[in-house]
Amino acid sequence: MNEKKIYLILGASSDIGSELVKDLNDTEKEAVMICHYRSQCEKLAEINLKNGNQIDFIQADLSLQDEVHALIDYVKRQYNSPVYIVHLPANKFEYTKLKTFSWETLQRDMEIQVHALIEIMKAFLPHMLKRDCMTKVVIMLSAYTMGNPPKYMMNYIVTKYALLGLMKSLAIDYAGKNIRINGISPSMMETKFLDNVDERIVQLNAYNSVGKRNAQVSDIVPAIRFLLSDASNYLHGTNLNVTNGNIIS
Repeated sequence: MNEKKIYLILGASSDIGSELVKDLNDTEKEAVMICHYRSQCEKLAEINLKNGNQIDFIQADLSLQDEVHALIDYVKRQYNSPVYIVHLPANKFEYTKLKTFSWETLQRDMEIQVHALIEIMKAFLPHMLKRDCMTKVVIMLSAYTMGNPPKYMMNYIVTKYALLGLMKSLAIDYAGKNIRINGISPSMMETKFLDNVDERIVQLNAYNSVGKRNAQVSDIVPAIRFLLSDASNYLHGTNLNVTNGNIIS
C-alpha cells in the first residue's frame, strides 16, 4: 500500500511557500500539507482544498527552541513523521556591512534557518528512514553559494553557507538510504523577502541579469516540485542551480 503523502513545509506563509502549497493542492490527491507559519497565514487560509487534500496549520517562531520543539511534538503526535520536508524560512533580507554587523541578528538568522532545521531533522529523519517510500528533504539555499557573492551581504551569506554545509553533511551521512536531501539555489527572486531592499537595486539586478529580469516564484516552484518527485530519485546532495544562466556552475 502506498504511503500517505505528508508534507512538512517550513516557512509556508512565504510567497514561495504559499505558491508551493497551491501547486500541491492542484496536483496531489489525499495529501496532507503541514504548513508552518510565524505570524500570518491568510494567503494559505484562502486556498480552497480539493482532491481530498488537507492543510494543517502550525504557528511557531523558529528562533525560539521551545516553539521548535512544540512544533516537533505536535507533528510526532499527529503524523509520526513527514514524508517530505521543505525548508524555506528566512528573515527579510537586509544589507550588512561589517561596521554595522550585529551578532544578535546573525544569531537569529542562524536559529531560524540552521538550528531549527537541525532539531527537526534529528526528530524526524530516523522515522523517515523507516518509511516504505522514498522520502525527500529540500532546503532553500541561494545562488550566491555557487559563486562570488555581492558586497554587504554578510548575514545572508554566512547563514546560507551554513545551510549548504548542513545539507552536504546530512547527504553524505545518509547516502544509500531511502532519503534524498537536496538544496535549491535561485537567483534574486521578487518576493516580500526583498521588502527592505531599495527598489532601484532590484531593478538594476534585473537589468544586469540574463533575460533582463529577476526570478519569479513561478520559476522556482516547479524546481522544488521536481526535487520532491520520483524523477529526482537519483539526485542526492545536489545544490540545484536555478539562475537562468546568471551563474554557471
